[in-house]
Amino acid sequence: MINWGILGTGLIARALAVSMQDSIDSNLLAVASRTIENAEKFGSKYNCLSVQGYENLIKNEEIQAIYIATPHNSHFELALASLNARKSVLCEKPMTMNSTEAMVLINAARKNNVLLMEAFMYRTHPQTEKIREIVKKRFKERPLSIQASFGFSAKVPEEHRLVNPDLGGGSIMDIGCYPMSMSRMIVGVQEGKVFSNPIQFEAEGDLSEHGIDLFARAKLIFSNGSKAAISSSINKELDNSVLIKNDEISLFIDQPWQCGEANGRKSEIVLKDKEGKSEIIKFKQRRGVFTHEIDHFVELVKNKEIESKLMSLADSHGNMIWLDSWRKKVGVHYEQDIPEKRNYSLLGESALSSRVPMSSDRLKGLEKPISRLVFGCDNQTGGNHAFAMFDHFFTLGGNAFDTAYIYNNGKSDVYLGRWMLARGLRDEVVVLGKGAHTPDCYPKFIRKQLTESLDRLKIDSIDIYCLHRDNLEVPVGEFIDALHELRNEGLINLYGASNWSLPRFKESFTYSQDSGKQPFTVLSNNFSLARMNDPVWPGCESCSEDPYKEFLKGMQVAIFPWSSQARGFFLDSQEFEGSLHGANPNKEEQDRVWSSEENLERRARCFSLAEKKGVEPIQLALSFVLNQEFPSFPLIGPRNFFETKSSIKALNITLNKDESRWLDLLND
Repeated sequence: MINWGILGTGLIARALAVSMQDSIDSNLLAVASRTIENAEKFGSKYNCLSVQGYENLIKNEEIQAIYIATPHNSHFELALASLNARKSVLCEKPMTMNSTEAMVLINAARKNNVLLMEAFMYRTHPQTEKIREIVKKRFKERPLSIQASFGFSAKVPEEHRLVNPDLGGGSIMDIGCYPMSMSRMIVGVQEGKVFSNPIQFEAEGDLSEHGIDLFARAKLIFSNGSKAAISSSINKELDNSVLIKNDEISLFIDQPWQCGEANGRKSEIVLKDKEGKSEIIKFKQRRGVFTHEIDHFVELVKNKEIESKLMSLADSHGNMIWLDSWRKKVGVHYEQDIPEKRNYSLLGESALSSRVPMSSDRLKGLEKPISRLVFGCDNQTGGNHAFAMFDHFFTLGGNAFDTAYIYNNGKSDVYLGRWMLARGLRDEVVVLGKGAHTPDCYPKFIRKQLTESLDRLKIDSIDIYCLHRDNLEVPVGEFIDALHELRNEGLINLYGASNWSLPRFKESFTYSQDSGKQPFTVLSNNFSLARMNDPVWPGCESCSEDPYKEFLKGMQVAIFPWSSQARGFFLDSQEFEGSLHGANPNKEEQDRVWSSEENLERRARCFSLAEKKGVEPIQLALSFVLNQEFPSFPLIGPRNFFETKSSIKALNITLNKDESRWLDLLND
């Protein structure tokens, strides 16, 4: 028997308590509420212990599984406390208030090696399994059209959780998560995956006077051409159905979210061909939809699994990302989206003061050490996400951050500046900034863009500043003169170049020596085990070629290479399917930029050596960049904690000279 504890005493908590009575392997041991009166009333009805205060239930050593049934705004804190107490957690949907909180919970579950699952009960029901089977067999070939809705009219007071912004109110969060989840699952199954994320997204909705969505709709377009129209409402009735169709066949599911729970546990789905011939598939279950969910969860606990294949962590994280996008496009924002309003980091109150060491090095002219990996600040979806990612990297020992005037329309600078200010870390952080990107790659634009970046960053000077591109129309000396002037004014410390060819980079050293000015100290070109066949973006330059490497070695120039892992070229696409890795290049880029005969051989050798060393190929590829005969500080661009930690493991991989040459096809 698995002993359960329930946090919360509302309707959904009562539904689970009733359903647990039909689960032969579950025992409801205790319930907790903020007040002892509510806990005792619930405990008396469902024959379980009554506990005042959620933390007291979480501490109970007899409890193995916790169901979180409180309002949305408390899911994160309670789930995190439960996971850190090494309890398996079934958390009511939506898992959190935003995707960043979900990312933190996923990290905690993996760190503590305990089960975490979002409670989308329809995912575990036989009806949904049949839907997946039909989509896989009958809808695989052609793009799909999906219509999915969930809506009802709720006449509730303004303090009720459904319409209260402080409690995460709104239709999108409470029930829009269902059609979003279903649509992503259907297209994923069609593509032979667990889920699929859209590539285009449109949304609109009606807001209350308190800024909460009462009705919302969205249109999703997927990479295979499939489309979904989804909607949610708490101020009017909707069809509460799902229709999947192409030009040959359709599948209609009425009341898909409850799977017949309110109809004597009877339900049906209707498959119809283009001639109008219908096949009705009926379901009659002895156990209710919540009991199916409970039993699935208990089986996972008993098998010591930390993730459900029916509702994976990556799926939950992806769903939260698109719920974030949906509500923000409609105009719904919560206090939890503003990181400065939190008392401390999402990682914990003492996270930033208990850092682990990371390999670092120094550059002449810069007093602060620089972590060997540099965090790229161009992949953050918002301030909340940026703060969490920066916090995480910093707690793992990193202190160097790469930003640029054009990144994320200036938000890259803004997020990093807000974070340094809020955390009081400017003196410990090394900022690598860039400016004068094409078409503004002229000396006259450098000062204007630099001062604007400094204002965004809320700092007085940038530690390392690079020209983002080169302009062959401009003499090298004019760029050096402009940067040298800014350095003398104290606005930058060291300066360098990004995406400069070898002849132009060499010329800068000649000019600096002749004029008595500081030369370029660093270079931020592409450098990776895979060599670019064609620039990723116009105006990009590599320094992976042998003549460039010889020059860097001779001059001992430090590189800060971008796309140091070749944008996912060294990922095993099958192994990481549906995982938290998001770096895979699209097919057009992979074919155009990376897929040469020599690169495919490098990739094969990388996979072979990685297997021998017991590491991931993408980590070995990053280790290759780190283990050069000149200083190398690779830029990484993680979108989640998993990618950050994966990259950091490369620092512990040793490659000798022969291994590096063999990987690079130089030592057969």
